[in-house]
Amino acid sequence: KTTSGAWCVLHEGFYPMYVFDWDLRIGSLRARLPKECWDRVYSDPYRDVRTQGEAFAIMQAKVERLEVEGYKSVMIDSGTFCLMGIMARVLMLDGGKPATSTPQLQNYMAQQSLFKDIVSRLCSKSLHVIMNCHEDNQKDEASGRVFKAVDLTGKLANAIPGYFNELWHMEVVQATGQEPQYKIRTRSDFTYAARSTYKTLDVL
Repeated sequence: KTTSGAWCVLHEGFYPMYVFDWDLRIGSLRARLPKECWDRVYSDPYRDVRTQGEAFAIMQAKVERLEVEGYKSVMIDSGTFCLMGIMARVLMLDGGKPATSTPQLQNYMAQQSLFKDIVSRLCSKSLHVIMNCHEDNQKDEASGRVFKAVDLTGKLANAIPGYFNELWHMEVVQATGQEPQYKIRTRSDFTYAARSTYKTLDVL
């Protein structure tokens, strides 16, 4: 997921790119991006170091500086781990509860509100916005069908994809005795949600 998002910097108009590195996986890009592109990607690790919830507060401040600092693209890597950082912030503001405490309904509501706000703020700017998420199993209550969705809290799994023009699913296809094949799904099937505004793209 990280590599697919960062490959945008091969194209003029997409760099420099800033990555909110919540997964702490940005170092893996060096193995896949051409060396001449390394200085097109900037990032900071987002983890609480001194104060619970500080990473998300730092992210909120950074979002407002991205355009001034000259970035053309931004990537949240990943939305799933970013939500964990937001919850730490929410719990800290809720009477200083430790990050290990069990969140209550009002905490989840606050978490979802803050996440939608940060994504909305990013999408309102003159930036290419890319967000990676892990996948999760969900079940359609009416049909009983199980399908793959983005791993986000509650109704965010349905709401957040609506902010984006493209919704792609990254797949690893493995066969015995062969190297794994990395593929991008650009159209939905009965299991995976995906869509694209580019009519020239293949399904896989």
